[in-house]
Amino acid sequence: MFGYVRPYIPELLVREERYYRALYCGLCKTMKKTTGRLSSLSLSYDFVFFVLVRLVTDGEEVRIGRHRCIVHPHKRVPTVEPNETLRLAARISALFTYHKLRDDLRDRGASRRLRAALLYPIFRRARRRARLAELEGEFRRSLDTLSSLEREGSSSVDCSADAFGAMLAAAFSEGLSGANQRICHEIGRHLGRFIYAADAADDYEDDRRHKNYNPYVAANGGRELTDADRAAMRTALLLELGELEKAVDLLPFGEMGTVRALISNILYLGLPERIKWLSLSKEKEADDKSGSI
Repeated sequence: MFGYVRPYIPELLVREERYYRALYCGLCKTMKKTTGRLSSLSLSYDFVFFVLVRLVTDGEEVRIGRHRCIVHPHKRVPTVEPNETLRLAARISALFTYHKLRDDLRDRGASRRLRAALLYPIFRRARRRARLAELEGEFRRSLDTLSSLEREGSSSVDCSADAFGAMLAAAFSEGLSGANQRICHEIGRHLGRFIYAADAADDYEDDRRHKNYNPYVAANGGRELTDADRAAMRTALLLELGELEKAVDLLPFGEMGTVRALISNILYLGLPERIKWLSLSKEKEADDKSGSI
């Protein structure tokens, strides 16, 4: 996805961080086996969150082994062994990346088009191995809506965020039924809305300068963001997080304390950290950036 959905590491207990990293390595290993070795190029923290949520609803226990890989060639590291939840995450990740690359091929940025052209053949094969025709139909409908809104130059962040939210709603609830399907649908919907709006806020200045489509830019008439604009964006994003938290609270965690702690860390610390810059004035943000060089 976009790299937004990650934990705030400084606040994790040691056992929680180890479990999270074992899931990350396990997803990487599973992607290689399920959708092709090079499909792991799309490995992201976002899909580890998907795995955490679906471990709860799928009721699947994990086994942790120790394995070497190209990133850790000299020692074996804790790695969750492939299971049905990880395999589903690998298949959905391949499908999502394939459609993201198709979209990037139409992007105005030359570097993004070049990257997409290089990776597209890999994920065209991975998408075939994913075998998720019904979910792909949902993705296509959402992407068609997004493309239509872009062509119209829509100034509605809500409409665009809803379309992206529909994609993640379908992904998170894939294969489920009953209460778990409804819960995961809402988790995916609100997470998707948050990611789309947060990414549009992040890209605001770049899109404004290069005249790329961005619903926030369209809504503001192409002017620079003011501190009041930033505050309004942050408030809207925090409200979306509040809706996401309500949906997550409905998950049947049972005895899965470590999984619950990781999801809570991501929701209450990790995601707010990603939009922290919106709470800074332009002058303060500039000072922070110059101080970090």
